[in-house]
Amino acid sequence: MHKSLKIFGLAGTATALALTPALLAAQDTAPEAAPPDAAPTENADPRLAALTAEQQAAFKAWPKETQDYYRSLTEERQRVFWALADSDKVALSRMPEQQRESTWAQIESRITPPLG
Repeated sequence: MHKSLKIFGLAGTATALALTPALLAAQDTAPEAAPPDAAPTENADPRLAALTAEQQAAFKAWPKETQDYYRSLTEERQRVFWALADSDKVALSRMPEQQRESTWAQIESRITPPLG
């Protein structure tokens, strides 16, 4: 499992992120596919079926609103989401939309290499 990043301060607002190799690796790697003999679940999301067993267990432990928020993310953001601490995933899923987007802008600015 990737090292977690703490992105929220005591007040629950975004703070400066320190890049870690795990975050950069999360950006470039896709989760391992589930074994072909794994039984599909009712109303299964194909992106969830591609999660590792460890990721599926973590996903099931999240509150429903965090699970729903994860499903709404693009594949790229889903990969980065896995590098966050579970407490940060929950906090991000509970933020108002404007604050979420501001937080994602900060996260993405730190993982995108500068031009030039």
